Amino acid sequence: MPQQVIPIGKKILIKQKEAEQYFKNTTIMIPTSAQEQENIGTVVGVGQTVSEIKVGDVVQYTDHCLPVPMKHNDTEHLLIQEGDIFAILRDV
Repeated sequence: MPQQVIPIGKKILIKQKEAEQYFKNTTIMIPTSAQEQENIGTVVGVGQTVSEIKVGDVVQYTDHCLPVPMKHNDTEHLLIQEGDIFAILRDV
């Protein structure tokens, strides 16, 4: 049965952006071991004391955070602290 994940306090649940699998504008595949994972994700849940970040925001977080991996709707997500996020990314 599916469950809803509701972060507590200053925690944020994000779906991490997947690493690029192909070189841009080519069909050459990058091996998994060489793929660089960006620290970017889409917010899918926020704790009740989080003020600036909203569900749906695309955020960038620090390399040095200690995310807790979680399954949510059969997809891997990360639970991180609000203080580990240093930017909200928006298209202009």
